[in-house]
Amino acid sequence: MTKKLLSLPAIAAVLVCQALAAAGIDVSFVEQPKAAACFDASKFVIKVSAEGGPPFKNPFTDAELTGTFEGPDGASLRVAGFCDSQDGSIYRLRFCPRKVGIYKYSLSFRAEGVEKKLAGRLICEPSGSQGPVVVDPNNPKHFIYAGSKKHFYHLGYTAYHLLDTSNDDSQIEAVIDYCIRNGFNKIRFLLTGYPRDTDKRTSTDVEYGVADPWKAPNYGSEPGQVNPLPAWPGRPHNYDFTRFNLAHWRRIDRAVKLMRQKGLVATCIITIEKQDLPKEYGQLTEHEYRLYRYAVARLAAFDNVCFDLGNEHNEFRDKSWGDIMGAFVKKCDPFARLASAHGYDQFFYTDSAWADFIITQQYGEPKEVHQWALKYYPTPKPYINEEYGYEGSLDKSGHGQSADRVRKSHWSIAMAGGYATYGDWSNGVSYFYMGHAGPGKAALQLKHLRSFFEKLPYWKLTPHDELATSGFCLAKAPEQFVFYFPTGGPVAVNLESVGEKTLAADWFDPRTGSYVPGPSLHAGKDTITCPSPEDWVLYVKPVNPK
Repeated sequence: MTKKLLSLPAIAAVLVCQALAAAGIDVSFVEQPKAAACFDASKFVIKVSAEGGPPFKNPFTDAELTGTFEGPDGASLRVAGFCDSQDGSIYRLRFCPRKVGIYKYSLSFRAEGVEKKLAGRLICEPSGSQGPVVVDPNNPKHFIYAGSKKHFYHLGYTAYHLLDTSNDDSQIEAVIDYCIRNGFNKIRFLLTGYPRDTDKRTSTDVEYGVADPWKAPNYGSEPGQVNPLPAWPGRPHNYDFTRFNLAHWRRIDRAVKLMRQKGLVATCIITIEKQDLPKEYGQLTEHEYRLYRYAVARLAAFDNVCFDLGNEHNEFRDKSWGDIMGAFVKKCDPFARLASAHGYDQFFYTDSAWADFIITQQYGEPKEVHQWALKYYPTPKPYINEEYGYEGSLDKSGHGQSADRVRKSHWSIAMAGGYATYGDWSNGVSYFYMGHAGPGKAALQLKHLRSFFEKLPYWKLTPHDELATSGFCLAKAPEQFVFYFPTGGPVAVNLESVGEKTLAADWFDPRTGSYVPGPSLHAGKDTITCPSPEDWVLYVKPVNPK
């Protein structure tokens, strides 16, 4: 009798089965969803067991779970899973379907001498989700929701140590609720980082209310409120960077899920430099790549997530690192979540394909922060000043500036077509760092800014400061004009472009969110006087514009 020869794929399958049997390892589904709502994170869970104990010496380095998903449009996505048990018995993979229909998938679990494939189908059902925030392809200085196509007016809130070990889940929920009440729709927070106040160095870097931030509590934080964020097992300055502290990452999961439930974007800042943490795991080392890979695998399927490579990353990395790591994050992320990197006044990545939006940190008088945003206006990416000066009580620009200055800075950035992020440093207490809700007065006032612009087609308005002798102007001439006057007073405006149309004008009070009747204007040059010496917004629109 002639023996039948096995094909190469058949031989490979036999070898895989023999390897599994030899290793005594079993791989099976614990959770295998049949259907998921569009833009929801569907969860696949596999259990790995072995005869005689844990299957791997280090499950974070010795095995991997990946999946390939073919959508109803024929497009294929490769998705990475992640280990979610210290002994390697549980691995998870999260997938975010973005088109209604049937997805065919194949999951592959691999380790040395072990491979197991699991396949199936996932039905993506319609949902009411607006989907992730993305850059508006038609108006690239602004954002829209990918699902609903509605515009997203960014109003950010800083809470660096929201996930501090001193904060329990109720504290995190309290900050999220505070943001909802005050109109913030994004929270930026750290995934990893050390504080400054346990270091023995000294510094001449004088911060608001803190003479020597290396010796005093972290930026004026309350005692015990800012601690190392334990992303890895071990102790600070002696972490095991080959593994992850899953209790910490599960807290991240819960916070991100709650933000999504409440309609908030979660900006995950992967790291920060305060006591040399990035130096400890090293630049472009396998430890660093492992951290970024794990963060993306674990979090990117949540459609409210976006990534910041590192806060003030210019302190510990250069532009070449940003381009390498930014490209790596994009390669790891099959869902193309928004990504950028926070530096200081210079944004290095205007021409980098991986960087979806601009981040700067720059303080100044209203005209200065306005001009800085205008500098980046020609770049077809949304602009966000993440730190234009946290709120305090000082009558000067920068961190610790008064509520009036905070409000004026934020409006001045908005009037350049940009966005900004608020932080509270009231009375020299670093609420912004502790991840607590503070007593700052400007927070509620900024809610009025967002409400004002959301009533307008703001994405169609462009800077036209030449139309006023002082202050700033956004306009779509001759249809709509928004003027902002930071110092009130008489000012000349030019409305010649409206022709013979009748004009309607309203004053908007940025402190209270209320409207009062505006001045009588004609289609030409007018001199107007603000209702008071404070800052005011003037909205002008021709009646029955064509």
